[in-house]
Amino acid sequence: MAIFLVTGAIIGILLGLRFKVLVLVPASVLAAVIIILSRSGHELSVIVLTLIGTLVALQMGYLAGSVLRFLARSYLPTRYRRHSARENQ
Repeated sequence: MAIFLVTGAIIGILLGLRFKVLVLVPASVLAAVIIILSRSGHELSVIVLTLIGTLVALQMGYLAGSVLRFLARSYLPTRYRRHSARENQ
């Protein structure tokens, strides 16, 4: 269970740094499928708690990544922001 929680948080941070919030929908579905397929003989309650915990960790990680992206963009010098804006176009 701890592996899923930590992995969910790290993936959430990475998604929050790069993508908008709608990326959480396919990420959540993928996480649910992986957890259900890897149940490895656990009871249903353990699987459900792992699923809920992983989805919460994914969303909290996304929130942290979004805050980091906001802070990085607001504290970068103007010349770096203009350069990165040209690359995105």
